[in-house]
Amino acid sequence: MSRLEGPALFHRDRKRGQTPLNGTAAVSTGLEPRISEPAVGSAMAGHRPCQCRTDNVPKKVIVSEAIYPEGLEVLRQGCDVIYLPKLPGQTLGDHIHEAHGVVVRVTGIDRQLLEKAPFLRIIAKHGVGYDNIDVQAATRKRVVVTHTPHDNAQSVAEHNLGLMIGLSKRLIVADRALRTASARRREDYMGVELQGKTLGLVGVGRIGSTLAAQCRAAFGMEVVAFDPYVDSQRAASLGVTKIDRLDDLLGRTDYLVVCVPLTAQTANLIGERQLGLMKPEAYLVNSSRGGIVDEDALASHLAEGRLAGAAMDVFGHEPPPADHPLLGLANFIGTPHIAGMTHQSMHRMGMTVAEEILRVLGGQRARFPVNSQVFDEA
Repeated sequence: MSRLEGPALFHRDRKRGQTPLNGTAAVSTGLEPRISEPAVGSAMAGHRPCQCRTDNVPKKVIVSEAIYPEGLEVLRQGCDVIYLPKLPGQTLGDHIHEAHGVVVRVTGIDRQLLEKAPFLRIIAKHGVGYDNIDVQAATRKRVVVTHTPHDNAQSVAEHNLGLMIGLSKRLIVADRALRTASARRREDYMGVELQGKTLGLVGVGRIGSTLAAQCRAAFGMEVVAFDPYVDSQRAASLGVTKIDRLDDLLGRTDYLVVCVPLTAQTANLIGERQLGLMKPEAYLVNSSRGGIVDEDALASHLAEGRLAGAAMDVFGHEPPPADHPLLGLANFIGTPHIAGMTHQSMHRMGMTVAEEILRVLGGQRARFPVNSQVFDEA
């Protein structure tokens, strides 16, 4: 595989898998990237070997799911890596007792699993969201939890923009009709332009601000946002107008894009009442988390023509069942939690988790800790 280029509560953009916090390996849905394991001993220019040995014995690091080859290679330069994708049938729970570091994507780590890890010093989350990790339990055991907050923002923002275009131009409907020889008059697939429309963001963190810049530059869109953790001055510096009330945002936007994590505050944030405040010609896009948008209410609004269209990359249960009410609607586009899945973002995330593991096991402070108090209380 070729080497590729590129290295709080509400506004922190996060992605996660729907895996229990039990340390079991994620069930494959056939959507895992084809990431090959690098050859042992291949060179990785620009990275020093890990200085995380005790009495000349390398620390053990478990990698629970596939990561980009370059990241795995960096880990192997000085650590003893247990790479579970190459050990069929074995789980994180089988090896956690000997681990000094763990890399996870969607595999869960709960309090019970942490109790079996006496040597563990760092859990490096390969992704932005970390709600598959019991951070409080990790903090109590003085285990550092890190994540990769910057690495997939571009990919997710581009995915959101692609869904906006797909909805507006009715690309999926037209494609399906053409493939099944059921295409009708061209006028039946009439679309709308994004130029000059209003983009409404729920959350203006890394992904939201990236999407805002893209939409302003490409389509001259006005961008408004609801985010109680971003002040008006910060929003203005991003070219965004801050709206203080979510209700006021909903009725103003042509495209509503959800860019927040799933928390107690954001669960079912967009429900029946909120959808009813949107314009019937508006579109909704969610690539952040399932559970934020009421899927049944959304299906009803789409089926009854109270909303022009919607697209989602995430669902309350993943993958959604084939008879999910949204999947039978022509004005809905669904993708299987792939917004952040590009070669570039996977490369960046693989490198970041490897570097965080080496940094912490080498006695340094992590760059992207979730529970920085572990360092502060040392």
